[in-house]
Amino acid sequence: MYAIKLTIMAILAACGITTNPPDAPDEIEPPDDEQVEQHFCCSSVDLKNMTGENCVAINKEQINTCLSVLYCGNTWGKDNGTIACHD
Repeated sequence: MYAIKLTIMAILAACGITTNPPDAPDEIEPPDDEQVEQHFCCSSVDLKNMTGENCVAINKEQINTCLSVLYCGNTWGKDNGTIACHD
């Protein structure tokens, strides 16, 4: 039985397969130049000023379920239910 285990380990080692995976980093950080996007479903949107009233955050897959959508990039703010994009 010991010979079989030793043979299997030798074959795995020859194929580059290890029984202990390499250590994974504690945290994975996105690249600095990656654009973070956020979509909001709002009761009304002012596209000229890129603001929206009574907004809730949604996934991009939910865009078609909402009549008024505001799309912001990296920087946006919310004050008393009003969302404003600052890209």
